[in-house]
Amino acid sequence: MNNKLLKQFFKENPVESDTPTAPAFAHFNLSLESNPKAREELLALMSEEIFDEQPGRKADMLAERHEIEAITTCEQTLRQMRRHIDPLNQHILVDKAFAFEDEIIPEIIRMLKTSMNSPFIETAIRVLAKSEKDIAQPLINIYKDMRSPYAQSMVLVVLGYKVDETCIAWLIDQYKKLKRLYPDESYCEGAYYALVEIENRFF
Repeated sequence: MNNKLLKQFFKENPVESDTPTAPAFAHFNLSLESNPKAREELLALMSEEIFDEQPGRKADMLAERHEIEAITTCEQTLRQMRRHIDPLNQHILVDKAFAFEDEIIPEIIRMLKTSMNSPFIETAIRVLAKSEKDIAQPLINIYKDMRSPYAQSMVLVVLGYKVDETCIAWLIDQYKKLKRLYPDESYCEGAYYALVEIENRFF
């Protein structure tokens, strides 16, 4: 039944844009988190190209990396998560967050309820997706009260990695609601890519 519902959803709701949206990028990045070898290969290619085109960028990136590696508290990690971090350092910050996993996961979930800060939201979902803690229900509990539709969209992507096929109907409902409320935005695709991941995991 769930598989049939999923197939019908994808048939009726194809991705309309040829340009990757924020939820598409989020899904790609979260997939890389579960494949460290592919992530390292991509980062090596990115860094080579970036440093060739922007010679001064390497020194800035390394200075920022040193700052992240020097973090010693959960509070410092959360503060850094609110900043624009060089993409080449994102995985370093995500790994650092796991030094404080028991403390930082509940705090991230609490902050997502009100945060409008895109860098924080984007790093937060990478931390949550990587965590093996039971975060699905806490995220579902705060979902309807979240202030930012962008945060809602990103959280839906994470839930694709955390919930089982019993949540398919709920995710389809969120897709429809976000599409109706924000017809000119790509927020609804957070639910779309959550469903893509559920299909990958269960069907």
